[in-house]
Formats: sequence, structure tokens, C-alpha cells
Amino acid sequence: MDTKQAELEISLIKKIMEDSRLAVYEQSFQGVYWVMVMTPAILINYLLMLFNTGYRYIGLIWIAAVAIGITGSIIIAQKEKRTVRVKTFAGKLLAVIGLSVGGANIIFSFASAAAGAFNPIYLVSVDSVALGLAFYVISYIQQLKSLKLLSYIWWTGAIFFFVFPSIHCLLFLGVMLLLTLWLPKLEEKRTVKSV
Repeated sequence: MDTKQAELEISLIKKIMEDSRLAVYEQSFQGVYWVMVMTPAILINYLLMLFNTGYRYIGLIWIAAVAIGITGSIIIAQKEKRTVRVKTFAGKLLAVIGLSVGGANIIFSFASAAAGAFNPIYLVSVDSVALGLAFYVISYIQQLKSLKLLSYIWWTGAIFFFVFPSIHCLLFLGVMLLLTLWLPKLEEKRTVKSV
């Protein structure tokens, strides 16, 4: 009887984990939205610096990107509150991680640009460390190997641009953000089909 009960409990836990993973995959558009807002701003910033033109617009680009990001994020959150019926622990944890890393990156940006705590050229490296940490934790929650791989790439890029700072770190950041959308989606599709 104890063995059957243990097997039942294990299968129940496994089912909850699988349902939670499926719900997390389908639940939020927040991360995708932020990547879609920030990647163009990053790449425009990179091109302006690369061609040594339009420096006066860089600050405005970032203010607009953050304002659009926050406004859209609030709208998405309100819609999801009304439409998402299942709130999983994993989904809540992912939201907290996203909010924490986003908040940390905004503080890093403020510390660099407004407070002058460190040279803005290192901002991407600092952000990459935080993003690597987030993706590493998320890789365990969603059981996606691609996210773990991406966290290692974030950290490697951070080290590289700490040692060899350049404007090309912006291109790295833009490409990595796109990869963080594309690679996990491929793995998610395979995982969901096999569940």
C-alpha cells in the first residue's frame, strides 16, 4: 500500500510540474514584449554610435523605449489578469524574476548615466551578468537546456566586454535578446509535443 501511495504521489507531482510548465509557456507575453521594445532601441543606439551621428537623440530613444515598455507592460498585465485563469507557482516565480532583473537593470542604467557611478560602456556587461543569472534560474524552472546555454553566453559576453569594452557590446546585447526569444521557443515546441 505504501509503495502504491508513493507512486501515486510521484505521478501527481510530475503531472503538476508538466501542467505548470505548459501553463508557463502559454501564459505571458511580457518577456517577448520587452525584447521587441528594447532590441530596436539597442540596435538604433548601436548604429548611431557606429556612424558617429545623432548622439543627442540617444537619451530620447531610451526614455521613449522605457516609457513604451512600462506602458505596454501595464496594459499586458491588466489583460492577463482578466484572461489568465490558471496562476501557477512557476508562472508567478518567472514574473518575479523578470520584474527583479528589469528593476535591477533600470537601477544599473540610472547608476551609470545619471549618478556617474561607472562608465556607460560597461552597462551592457553589468546587465548581461544580471540577465545570465535570470536565465540560469529560469532554465531550471522551465527545464530548458537552451536557456542554460544562453546564460553561459550572457556571462561569457559580460566578461569579454568587461575586458574589451567597445560599442559592439550593444550589437551583442541586441543579438542575444533575439536569441533568447528564438532558441527557447524551438525547445518549448519540442517539449510541449513530447508531454
